[in-house]
Amino acid sequence: AGYPDAWGTPRRWSDDEETPFERMRILSPQPNAAKVAECRARFGQHFPQMGEAPLQASWAGMIDVLPDVVPVVDLCEALPGLTVVTGMCGHGFGIGPAFGRIAVALAQGTDPGHDLSRFRLSRFSDGSKLVTGPNL
Repeated sequence: AGYPDAWGTPRRWSDDEETPFERMRILSPQPNAAKVAECRARFGQHFPQMGEAPLQASWAGMIDVLPDVVPVVDLCEALPGLTVVTGMCGHGFGIGPAFGRIAVALAQGTDPGHDLSRFRLSRFSDGSKLVTGPNL
Protein backbone atom coordinates (compact mmCIF):
# COMPACT_ATOMS: atom_id res chain seq x y z
CA ALA A 1 0.00 0.00 0.00
CA GLY A 2 1.25 3.44 -0.83
CA TYR A 3 4.07 2.27 -3.07
CA PRO A 4 4.47 4.79 -5.89
CA ASP A 5 3.69 2.24 -8.57
CA ALA A 6 0.94 0.31 -6.75
CA TRP A 7 -2.06 -1.00 -8.68
CA GLY A 8 -4.21 1.77 -7.23
CA THR A 9 -1.88 4.58 -8.34
CA PRO A 10 -3.61 6.73 -10.96
CA ARG A 11 -2.06 6.66 -14.41
CA ARG A 12 -3.91 9.73 -15.67
CA TRP A 13 -5.06 12.94 -13.97
CA SER A 14 -6.30 16.38 -14.86
CA ASP A 15 -4.31 19.59 -14.47
CA ASP A 16 -6.15 20.54 -11.27
CA GLU A 17 -5.58 17.16 -9.51
CA GLU A 18 -2.70 16.28 -7.22
CA THR A 19 -0.39 13.83 -9.02
CA PRO A 20 1.20 10.72 -7.47
CA PHE A 21 4.54 12.51 -7.82
CA GLU A 22 3.33 15.40 -5.66
CA ARG A 23 1.89 13.04 -3.05
CA MET A 24 5.15 11.15 -2.63
CA ARG A 25 8.05 13.51 -3.27
CA ILE A 26 10.61 11.62 -1.17
CA LEU A 27 10.70 7.83 -0.97
CA SER A 28 11.46 7.71 2.73
CA PRO A 29 8.87 5.66 4.64
CA GLN A 30 9.00 5.15 8.41
CA PRO A 31 11.37 2.35 9.47
CA ASN A 32 9.83 -0.81 10.92
CA ALA A 33 11.00 -0.54 14.55
CA ALA A 34 10.46 -4.26 15.21
CA LYS A 35 12.63 -5.22 12.23
CA VAL A 36 15.34 -2.75 13.25
CA ALA A 37 15.39 -4.29 16.76
CA GLU A 38 15.50 -7.79 15.27
CA CYS A 39 18.44 -6.87 13.01
CA ARG A 40 20.35 -5.39 15.96
CA ALA A 41 19.72 -8.51 18.04
CA ARG A 42 20.84 -10.84 15.23
CA PHE A 43 23.91 -8.73 14.56
CA GLY A 44 24.79 -8.99 18.27
CA GLN A 45 24.39 -12.77 18.14
CA HIS A 46 26.86 -13.00 15.26
CA PHE A 47 29.31 -10.50 16.77
CA PRO A 48 29.01 -10.98 20.56
CA GLN A 49 32.37 -9.28 21.16
CA MET A 50 30.66 -5.98 20.35
CA GLY A 51 27.93 -6.30 22.92
CA GLU A 52 24.75 -4.50 21.98
CA ALA A 53 25.41 -2.56 18.80
CA PRO A 54 24.75 1.15 19.25
CA LEU A 55 22.10 2.50 16.91
CA GLN A 56 22.84 5.86 15.40
CA ALA A 57 19.96 5.97 12.95
CA SER A 58 17.60 3.77 10.99
CA TRP A 59 16.23 4.36 7.52
CA ALA A 60 13.63 2.62 5.41
CA GLY A 61 14.07 4.06 1.96
CA MET A 62 12.55 2.42 -1.07
CA ILE A 63 16.02 1.53 -2.42
CA ASP A 64 19.42 1.15 -0.82
CA VAL A 65 21.68 3.71 -2.40
CA LEU A 66 25.00 5.09 -1.21
CA PRO A 67 26.15 8.71 -1.58
CA ASP A 68 28.21 7.95 -4.69
CA VAL A 69 25.61 5.52 -6.13
CA VAL A 70 28.21 2.70 -6.14
CA PRO A 71 27.66 -0.51 -4.14
CA VAL A 72 29.90 -1.68 -1.31
CA VAL A 73 31.23 -5.22 -1.61
CA ASP A 74 33.99 -5.65 0.93
CA LEU A 75 35.19 -7.10 4.20
CA CYS A 76 34.81 -4.89 7.27
CA GLU A 77 38.25 -4.44 8.82
CA ALA A 78 36.80 -3.21 12.12
CA LEU A 79 34.69 -6.38 12.53
CA PRO A 80 36.56 -9.45 11.29
CA GLY A 81 34.13 -11.93 9.80
CA LEU A 82 31.66 -9.30 8.58
CA THR A 83 31.20 -9.17 4.80
CA VAL A 84 29.34 -6.05 3.62
CA VAL A 85 27.32 -6.23 0.38
CA THR A 86 24.92 -3.32 0.02
CA GLY A 87 23.90 -0.35 -2.07
CA MET A 88 22.73 -2.18 -5.18
CA CYS A 89 20.37 0.74 -5.77
CA GLY A 90 17.59 -1.27 -7.32
CA HIS A 91 19.96 -3.10 -9.68
CA GLY A 92 20.38 -6.05 -7.33
CA PHE A 93 18.26 -8.34 -9.45
CA GLY A 94 20.73 -7.94 -12.30
CA ILE A 95 24.04 -7.78 -10.47
CA GLY A 96 22.98 -9.70 -7.36
CA PRO A 97 24.00 -13.17 -8.54
CA ALA A 98 27.54 -12.05 -9.43
CA PHE A 99 27.96 -10.06 -6.21
CA GLY A 100 26.55 -13.03 -4.32
CA ARG A 101 29.33 -15.27 -5.66
CA ILE A 102 31.89 -12.55 -4.90
CA ALA A 103 30.54 -12.14 -1.35
CA VAL A 104 30.88 -15.88 -0.76
CA ALA A 105 34.49 -15.78 -1.95
CA LEU A 106 35.25 -12.84 0.35
CA ALA A 107 33.58 -14.53 3.33
CA GLN A 108 35.52 -17.75 2.65
CA GLY A 109 38.81 -15.88 2.21
CA THR A 110 39.26 -16.98 -1.40
CA ASP A 111 40.09 -14.86 -4.43
CA PRO A 112 36.87 -13.32 -5.80
CA GLY A 113 38.47 -13.07 -9.24
CA HIS A 114 37.77 -9.36 -9.65
CA ASP A 115 39.36 -6.05 -8.70
CA LEU A 116 36.96 -4.77 -6.04
CA SER A 117 38.76 -1.50 -5.21
CA ARG A 118 35.85 0.52 -6.69
CA PHE A 119 33.49 -1.17 -4.21
CA ARG A 120 35.62 -0.85 -1.05
CA LEU A 121 33.94 0.21 2.19
CA SER A 122 36.87 2.41 3.23
CA ARG A 123 36.21 4.91 0.42
CA PHE A 124 33.84 6.68 2.83
CA SER A 125 36.50 7.08 5.52
CA ASP A 126 39.97 6.99 3.93
CA GLY A 127 39.91 10.56 2.63
CA SER A 128 39.78 9.62 -1.02
CA LYS A 129 37.57 11.66 -3.32
CA LEU A 130 34.26 9.94 -4.04
CA VAL A 131 33.72 9.26 -7.71
CA THR A 132 30.05 9.04 -8.52
CA GLY A 133 28.62 6.14 -10.42
CA PRO A 134 27.51 6.39 -14.05
CA ASN A 135 23.91 7.07 -13.01
CA LEU A 136 24.76 10.65 -11.99
